[in-house]
Amino acid sequence: MLHKSQILSTEFQHPETVPVPLGNRVYEHLKADILAQKILPATLLQESELGEQFNVSRTPVREALRHLLNESLIRRSGRFYQVIEMSTKEIQDLYEVREALERMAVRLFIERAGDASIERLYAIIENQTQALSAQDITAFANFDTEFHLTIATTTNNPLLLQQLSAVHDKAKLVRWRDAKTTPNWFNGVIAEHERILNALGRRDIAVADAEMRYHLNSVVRLHRGLKQEPRGHSVSAI
Repeated sequence: MLHKSQILSTEFQHPETVPVPLGNRVYEHLKADILAQKILPATLLQESELGEQFNVSRTPVREALRHLLNESLIRRSGRFYQVIEMSTKEIQDLYEVREALERMAVRLFIERAGDASIERLYAIIENQTQALSAQDITAFANFDTEFHLTIATTTNNPLLLQQLSAVHDKAKLVRWRDAKTTPNWFNGVIAEHERILNALGRRDIAVADAEMRYHLNSVVRLHRGLKQEPRGHSVSAI
């Protein structure tokens, strides 16, 4: 069951402008708290309890749970739903797909991006650095996602962006959980982003591709609890 300490931390508020369907609002709240790990992996979700929490009927709750189920953020568990707790194999599968999409995004970015996109990425790295200095890990994580999805957005390929966004959502379920136990890893993320961006700015596809692959391998090694390989090495499995 969903314990009170794990239920949504913010009150369910009704917008004052354009009405949003109740199911969508329940879905957005639940998804945000799952990705922020305010609702933890393996937590059971019950329709009646969620209905009471949001002060809505079961119909919008069911709609919200259906959306989350379609996005593979929850799974069925008997009469209830459960926030997914990814296995080692599932994390490996996820990062194999993410590597393919991120490397494609890098190649297309170099072919299609203008100087303004490069400047935007520099600004994101600066914001991420400031978030780390302030020890604001939530902001740091948001800027991390923004860095990668900005690269994908600039490719002008909506399907690539859609798929990569979904992968990033699932990655959030494990990435920042493990990162919090390895404080020095955050500085490495910024350094790796800077190297990726330097290669993008030079329009060097080979180096940008290699730097992105190294960066993603560092995340895989984080989940494995291992030290980073010397540069030039690759990690292909968890």
